[in-house]
Amino acid sequence: MDGLAGGVAAIAAAHFALMCSFSGQYLVGALSVAVLAACLGFLFYNLNPAGIFMGDSGALFLGFMLAAIGVKLRFPENVTFVTWMVPVLVMGLPIFDTALVTVSRLRRGLNPLTTPGKDHVSHRLVAAGLAPREAVLTLYVVSFILGLLALFVTRASVVEGYIVGGTVALAGLFALWRLERPPFWKG
Repeated sequence: MDGLAGGVAAIAAAHFALMCSFSGQYLVGALSVAVLAACLGFLFYNLNPAGIFMGDSGALFLGFMLAAIGVKLRFPENVTFVTWMVPVLVMGLPIFDTALVTVSRLRRGLNPLTTPGKDHVSHRLVAAGLAPREAVLTLYVVSFILGLLALFVTRASVVEGYIVGGTVALAGLFALWRLERPPFWKG
């Protein structure tokens, strides 16, 4: 969908850049800002109605860069038992979408890696009645909220961090169950 991959990547890169500035990791922060700037420049031409498209190669590159940034992030003032979930929360929407599509395609007897389809979260939101632009904006909000929760976890105690992580995991499982129910997975 127009603007979805670039927008979600921009939101994730912005959260990573903010975390890097808080923890003094300026080299990783510079990489985050570079990814953010590239996404914003691209979004200017990719928002609905799109004039250019990213394609799989661009989306995979952004995912790789954001994963590398997430791996390089360090929070020396915090307990590592909690901060491992920071990049998982920031990248929670793409992780959830991948899990949903994998479960859905396996349930239908399809290869989850090679089968194309309109079974991603954004397509299911449109099938549920949202306009494409509304679906994209909804997913931007979800991604932004997950990033805010990740920022909270960087300053949280172990118990608070695991409460946030557990709550997000339960919400994700509920959303997986809700979005995978018929009629979305048929056809």
